[in-house]
Amino acid sequence: MTKNFTRISLMVAMLFAVTTTFAQDCSTQPFRYTDYVVSGNFTQNNANDDVINDVVMLSKNTSSLRIDALVSNGNGDRTLKLGSSSINYNLDNVNGRMVKGDFDNDGHIDDFILINKTSAYGMRFDLFKSDGNNPSFSQSSVYTLNGYDPDKITGRVVSGDFDQDGYWDDIAAFYDYGNGETRIHTFRSNGSTFVYSGSPGWWKSTGYSASRVTDRVVSGDFDHDGNVDDIAAFYDYGGGHTRIHVWISNGSSLSYQYSTGWWSSNGYVASKISTRVMSLNIDRDGHNYDDIVAFYDYNGVTKMHVFESNGSSFDYSGPGGWWSGSLVIGYIPEPDYAHRMNGKIVEYDSRTSGITQGKPSDMIGFHDTMIPKYRFWRAKRAIYLQNRIEHTTIRYCDSKNNETTEFEATASSLQPLIKAYPNPTKSAVAIEIPEELLGGATRIEVHNLYGNLVFSEEVTTATTIINLGTKNPGVYLVKVIGSTTTNILKVIKE
Repeated sequence: MTKNFTRISLMVAMLFAVTTTFAQDCSTQPFRYTDYVVSGNFTQNNANDDVINDVVMLSKNTSSLRIDALVSNGNGDRTLKLGSSSINYNLDNVNGRMVKGDFDNDGHIDDFILINKTSAYGMRFDLFKSDGNNPSFSQSSVYTLNGYDPDKITGRVVSGDFDQDGYWDDIAAFYDYGNGETRIHTFRSNGSTFVYSGSPGWWKSTGYSASRVTDRVVSGDFDHDGNVDDIAAFYDYGGGHTRIHVWISNGSSLSYQYSTGWWSSNGYVASKISTRVMSLNIDRDGHNYDDIVAFYDYNGVTKMHVFESNGSSFDYSGPGGWWSGSLVIGYIPEPDYAHRMNGKIVEYDSRTSGITQGKPSDMIGFHDTMIPKYRFWRAKRAIYLQNRIEHTTIRYCDSKNNETTEFEATASSLQPLIKAYPNPTKSAVAIEIPEELLGGATRIEVHNLYGNLVFSEEVTTATTIINLGTKNPGVYLVKVIGSTTTNILKVIKE
């Protein structure tokens, strides 16, 4: 097999006394990264080589791409590195089929593969292998297959250690044969090329529509056996009926855990989370197993839903989730539509010790309209009555110290003193106001997203009941206005 190698270098701009100078890159264009963002250990700059603390983003132009990276120095600092040149590579032939892994078996998840459609029925695996320096990538074609239409697997491709050989270097794909016939094909790496399972695959069904899980498939260690070799998918039955189906690997085949799934709901619209689903160890429960996170779009308010794996099913966080997006966050316009982050949220870990490869607990996201900042969600261990997620927006040029300061300030601003329950609500909602905010001419106001005042009242007690039963469904802003401060909270009317 002929291999064509292209050397692609990423360089961070540095200042020298007598040579050409470059300013540090402080902004980028996240809208160009859709469906081409993966995290890994690309720079290998950490004393713990297993930490997933770098992010690669492919910037797409008409018929070329540029590799950008947000990399860590191993001590918590992150630097934006823009690719030094464009590569003649048409991502239209890839159509979002990008996976990360340790495809050269060097012990690091520092490579990624683009699955390229070469003809009507032909595909090629293009490997971009990191050398751990800056990073730099060498490109090669490591596998080709004729008689295979990769468009039949788009939105349903994941990587993991499905053969349980100790390397995160295998690929699994749901192939849609039409008329309800679906097969899961596997491509197992040996460090230099891939071994195809054949068309029968590791699982098949004549009564399963692959299109109903598109953009909602993840891999992970859901059965708690210590291997990232399982697959989970949100199946859309229509009418708000959704189930999480699971396939467990035994190293040579996948066992379907029945159509009842590991979680089921009659009031969950699967399309509201498409391209915003990932697996990670978000509950930080002391075990390196995987949970699932989905960013649900409530018509302009984004909520982070969490599905914690117990080894045989998923425990749902509830519609309120672990985090709710703000209508105004720095450079994000009103409202904060989740679709502006489609395909651009990845698992990440800001910690620098005690972490097992492939089990990060945090997340980084790139928002279409944010040029100088990225979003960062940090998971915390469960402590009674304490938020599980801290969120901030961080400038690409901020140092670690500046980031911490902004982190604390932003996290505080996103955790208002006032509380609302139930939220979302179908009618009445109770607003709880701490005593320190009461006194003097304290007033509570409720506005819709058009700025119209729908409720106003002076308050003297800690709890105020607001009836939204006659109001239109949507997002309302509750303002508690005191003599020196104003606190704002979002309430969702269903």
